[in-house]
Amino acid sequence: MSKKPIPVAGAIVTAVLVLLFGNPPFAEWIPKNVDSGSILGFVLSKLTWPNWWFTPNGNMTAFIAHELRAVLIIALVFAILSLLNKGIGSGAVGFVVGWVSVILGAGLAAFITFFVSNITGAGSALEAFAEGGTFGLFIGWIVGIATAIAKRG
Repeated sequence: MSKKPIPVAGAIVTAVLVLLFGNPPFAEWIPKNVDSGSILGFVLSKLTWPNWWFTPNGNMTAFIAHELRAVLIIALVFAILSLLNKGIGSGAVGFVVGWVSVILGAGLAAFITFFVSNITGAGSALEAFAEGGTFGLFIGWIVGIATAIAKRG
């Protein structure tokens, strides 16, 4: 058995979420077809937050920032889970650590990419961090479930 099943599981689930729900067709479809005032619309809008682009669309710095944010979310979740891997003693702790790793990873990714290009429209780097943290708060439980299963595995 691998010595790092928890970080790998968290990174794989994060990558799937970012790739599936952050892709341009899905990210453009949600605001047009789902009521943002509903619970489902709210969650789906948060799910599309780490959107990325296929092409630069004339703005290379924004393109780099979008791609960097998507990659950083995955890398930072893996790094945080790797750092805390030995301290995870049960599935419940794995769930919480997995969830929090997405909150911190997405927040840090947004904070870092703010300095490349302000793609979120945030007024400051701390507001960008808060937007990333909000993504992690509402979506990170999915990664938490994967890390809890990996711990029990």
